[in-house]
Amino acid sequence: MTFVKKIKLLMLGIFISTASLGAQENLDIGNLTKEQQKLMQEQRDLIKANRKAFKASLTAEQLTILENAELSKEERRRALIVSFTKAQKNLLKENKAKVNRLKAQFRATFTHEQRQHLRTRNRTRSGEDRNELRESIRRDRNKRKRDNGGG
Repeated sequence: MTFVKKIKLLMLGIFISTASLGAQENLDIGNLTKEQQKLMQEQRDLIKANRKAFKASLTAEQLTILENAELSKEERRRALIVSFTKAQKNLLKENKAKVNRLKAQFRATFTHEQRQHLRTRNRTRSGEDRNELRESIRRDRNKRKRDNGGG
């Protein structure tokens, strides 16, 4: 796995855990108002800027941890988290707070129909047959592996 892919994987993991876009992913873009689309774009831009700032804050030691092929993904993640400076931890905390504020703003703009649509989609997904869900997850993982060159 190349260094760039490792960085992308790490950043994806960190920011997914800190800034889930669950509500936005469940909505059809066509069903959003201009204001909602603008808020969604602001959130995406903020996440990109946060990711870029965090990447820039990584030290040589932290980059070495990411490149260490002898460690499993989970071991690399744990080692990296342990190596975070107080400033990096604060940066992640602030980024999470900013994203949460934007998410709250976004959710506050939902119409009654949009809320109903989300509830219906969530109920449908939670009612899926477990085997179908497992299979869809397996297909998604295999697709990601193929798209990333096998790993």
